[in-house]
Amino acid sequence: MNSSTYYFDLIFHLVRCDFVTRYKGSVLGVLWSPVIPLAQLLVLVFLFQKVVPLDIDAYPAFVFSALLPWTWLSTCLGSSGGLLVGNRGLVRRPNFAPVTLIIVNTVSGMLNYVVALPILFVMLIFYGKTLTLTLLMLPLLMLIQCVLTVGLSLIIATLNVFYRDVQHIVGVALMLLFYLTPVFYKPQAVSEDFRILYTYSPIAALIQSYRAIFFYGVFPEWRSLVFAGATSLVVCGFGYVIYTRCLPDVVDAI
Repeated sequence: MNSSTYYFDLIFHLVRCDFVTRYKGSVLGVLWSPVIPLAQLLVLVFLFQKVVPLDIDAYPAFVFSALLPWTWLSTCLGSSGGLLVGNRGLVRRPNFAPVTLIIVNTVSGMLNYVVALPILFVMLIFYGKTLTLTLLMLPLLMLIQCVLTVGLSLIIATLNVFYRDVQHIVGVALMLLFYLTPVFYKPQAVSEDFRILYTYSPIAALIQSYRAIFFYGVFPEWRSLVFAGATSLVVCGFGYVIYTRCLPDVVDAI
């Protein structure tokens, strides 16, 4: 068995263990996966359909198409701070690459996203939305999000070893970023003075691309998609540089 095959098998085994352990002993099992986004959806639908109506057609499907990838991203980033600190035994093993923990966390989050997709499809059909060939873009969007998530997680996990405040800062940042990302509203409704926040945000570009292929049934705007892809690669490269340079100190620190 060559090294690449061994590494793939290791990731597959760790992802399976993480996924099985997470729902072991629960009555609903893997059905717990979409509970959080569904609960958030109910709150957002109540607020912005009943309390402060936004007058958006098929609002539950509109929100859910963006809420699922956001939940995947925020869950992975929120848990990334403790990946290296919380797995000291694995990190200190001579033949174990700690970056594996980051990849496993991201792939596990992706599986939770995939599990919840049938609910979104049912919701879209219920509201009369046609599932088109634009869904062929889904693997590309998921790949870009994986790259972005791994890059950001590498930065967070590495820095949190030396500065434990990082994981708390990330929690606050994710809360603020949720409102600065067009998950429950249209970006067109934002004032011109603040649209730059959405133009130069790879997360916002990804969210709008997901909504385009699911809710609107059109291909994503290619400039935004190229920007999101290029930015994700840069972030991932930057995160890996930080990780590799700090890795010897990380092993000593934990």
